[in-house]
Amino acid sequence: MPRNGGILLNFHCTGVSHRDAGADVRDVVAFSPDAALRFREALAAEGVAQSAVLSTCNRCEVFYWGGDDAKGTAERLFAAEFPSVDVSKVMKTRSGVDALTYLFRIAAGLESMILGEYQILGQVKDAHAAALASGHAGRELDRILRDAVTCAKKVKTELDIGAVPPSVCRAGMEIVDKMCGIAGRRVFVIGSGRTGTLAAKFARRRGASSISVCNRSPERARRLEEEVGAKVVDYALRHETAAESDIVVSATASPHTILHADQLRLAHPVTFLDLASPRDVDPAVAGNPLARLVSIDTIGELAAGDRLERERLTERGMEIVASSVDAILRWLRSGTGERRDEDVRR
Repeated sequence: MPRNGGILLNFHCTGVSHRDAGADVRDVVAFSPDAALRFREALAAEGVAQSAVLSTCNRCEVFYWGGDDAKGTAERLFAAEFPSVDVSKVMKTRSGVDALTYLFRIAAGLESMILGEYQILGQVKDAHAAALASGHAGRELDRILRDAVTCAKKVKTELDIGAVPPSVCRAGMEIVDKMCGIAGRRVFVIGSGRTGTLAAKFARRRGASSISVCNRSPERARRLEEEVGAKVVDYALRHETAAESDIVVSATASPHTILHADQLRLAHPVTFLDLASPRDVDPAVAGNPLARLVSIDTIGELAAGDRLERERLTERGMEIVASSVDAILRWLRSGTGERRDEDVRR
C-alpha cells in the first residue's frame, strides 16, 4: 500500500513530549483547558480549522488537519505560546502516516513513560471531546481520533496488561511504598481530581493509618470523605499539614508551585510524590535532609523494571496499531469521495 501521498499528508502533530523535553521545559510548555481552546481558535483564524490539543504531564501536542502550510502555522503559534522557552530545540512535527501511527501509539499507552499506562486514553478522549465541543473536530479529525480510541481499547483488551492497569500514579505510589512503606503512615493528598483520587484509593488499599486531602475547591475534596474516608483540610494549611504527614502526594492542575521549600518546617522524614505538570513541589525541597522527593521524571527511571517487563508486549501492540492505521488510511482515501487533494486542503 503506498504511503504518505496526497491527502494523507494533511494530518500532522506538533509539540513536545517527555522523549525530548525535561520537566523544566514541560512545566512551562503546557495548556490549561482555556488556553487550549484559545490555541485552537488561533489556528482556525489562520486557516487550520481542525485541531485537538493533548496536554498532559508528559506531553503537550496539537494534532491537526491541513496542508503543508498548516505545519508552519502550527509551529509558529505553538512557539509563540511559550516565549520563555526555546521550544525549537525540543519541538517535533510529524505528518501523514508517521503522525497517525504516533497518535495511535499514544492513545494505546505505547508512547507513555510507563508502558501501557491507561490514563492517557481518557486524556485523548477529553482532547477529542473538547475539539468537538468547540467545533474544531471536522469529519477527518473526528474519525481519526475516534479510531485512535478504538485501537487503544483493542490493544489493552488483546494484550491484557494486568488486572490493575498501569499508570504514572500507580507506579509512583508503588515506588513510595517500596521506599518508606504506606501501611501505618499518614498520607496527605493535594488535589482531588482523577489522579489525586487514584492516589488516595491506593493509599487506603495499602493500609495508610490516615488520609488527609485538600483542594482549592473544598466541595471537590469532600467527595473523597465518603470514597476513602479522607479528612478534608483547608488548602491554606497545606504546608503545615504536609509537615505533619509521612507521605505527601500532590496532583493539582495549578500553573504554579504550591509547596514551597522555605515554608515547609519538617521535624521528621517526609516523602513527597509530585504527580503534577507543571510541578507542584518546589525542586528545592529535595535539598532538605528530612525530605525525599519523587517526581514524574524520576518515576520513569525508578520504574524501569516495570517498563522492561511490559516492553515484550510492544511488538504485538504495534501490529494492532499498524492494522488500525491501515484501516483509517483506506477510509481517508475512499471516505473523502472523489474530491481532489487540492480541494481537501482548502
